Amino acid sequence: MSSKKIPGTAENWENGTLGLDASSAVRVDESETQAIEKATGLNMQLISMRMPADLINVLKEIAKYRGIGYQPMIRDLLQRWAVGEISTILEERSREAKKKAAEMDNNEPLAGDLRKSA
Repeated sequence: MSSKKIPGTAENWENGTLGLDASSAVRVDESETQAIEKATGLNMQLISMRMPADLINVLKEIAKYRGIGYQPMIRDLLQRWAVGEISTILEERSREAKKKAAEMDNNEPLAGDLRKSA
C-alpha cells in the first residue's frame, strides 16, 4: 500500500486539502504546548466559569458572523475591556492625586513648611 504525500503548499492548506482530516492530527504534549505559548508570548491559563446559556449562544452567533471562534473572540473582548478599565482607573487616580496636590498648595503653610519658601 503506497501513500501519496500531499505537497504542503499554502494553497493546499487554505483550500482544506491539508489540515482538515482529523485522522492525521496529532496532539502535542503539555510541555510542547507550554513551550509554544512561551515562544509566542502567550501565557494562557485554563479557567472554568459559568455563563448564561443565552449569552453564550449570542456570542457564538456573533463570532460565526465575524468568521472567528467564539472563545478567541471572548478573550479579545475581555482583553479590550481590561485595557480600557485599567486606563480609566489610572486616569481617576491621576486626577485624585492632582486634586490633592492642588488642595495642599492652596493651604496656608505651617511653620517650617518648605513648600512655600522655595
